[in-house]
Amino acid sequence: MSSEVSLKAVTEIVKKIEHPEIAATFHELGMMGTIDKVGEGLVIEIRVPFPNIPIKDYLAGMIRSEIAKVYPGTTVSFNFTVMPDDVRSRFLTLARSRWKGEI
Repeated sequence: MSSEVSLKAVTEIVKKIEHPEIAATFHELGMMGTIDKVGEGLVIEIRVPFPNIPIKDYLAGMIRSEIAKVYPGTTVSFNFTVMPDDVRSRFLTLARSRWKGEI
């Protein structure tokens, strides 16, 4: 990974990505966790409402694709964690009110 990769810029990229099934961004849904430079790549924490959600790989692919548009060749790995109860409650409220449908 180039030392030119800006964590602030990567954070802004991820904040703008809309969930594929909900008309809201990852940021609005409380899904964004930490973003760190580790070795030659990035590690991004994505908070999910429940363990083992079936679209984890799809979400990771969306994020990798958007980052690659600005920082091609950057290795991105993910740490999926379960949301705290208060964040999950907000997530579910938004999901119900802004549901677009299954991907």
